[in-house]
Amino acid sequence: MPAVRVLLISRDDILAGMETESGDKMLRLLATLTRNGYHLIATAPQPDHWSGEHGSPDDALLGPTSIRKRLSDMGGMLDGVYYVRRSMLTQKRISQEALQDILQRYSAEPENCRLFSSRRKFVRRAADLGLNATLLDRDTPLDAELAALCEARLAETASRS
Repeated sequence: MPAVRVLLISRDDILAGMETESGDKMLRLLATLTRNGYHLIATAPQPDHWSGEHGSPDDALLGPTSIRKRLSDMGGMLDGVYYVRRSMLTQKRISQEALQDILQRYSAEPENCRLFSSRRKFVRRAADLGLNATLLDRDTPLDAELAALCEARLAETASRS
């Protein structure tokens, strides 16, 4: 049975990437990865209170011009959104529990999980759990990281054929 592969990317980093010149390229790469065995999960901080009103952060994930819709139009799929609780005193434990919960839900091994985030502490906690975690910044943009991952995945798939 093939290994379950999980791709975790911060909702805010996906949205920021969509607003760049290479936004469509980034979405095409995500679509390619989801068609080639990756489960894509967007992570986001849990809101202080939930609202069903338009204009909420969820519109970016689920609305008519959302990440989910744009990915679907390109043949890809957003598996879901994982909301990570926030806490001033126990954030490290909460973040680790959230990552472990995702791994358990997908029956994925840490080495088969890739996390991309611009949040340094979240990346550090993921790496502590054995996930392949990459800190996104000006020198490490999401589209370039996805291109490298996509190339590696397609080469791996081709070598098995």
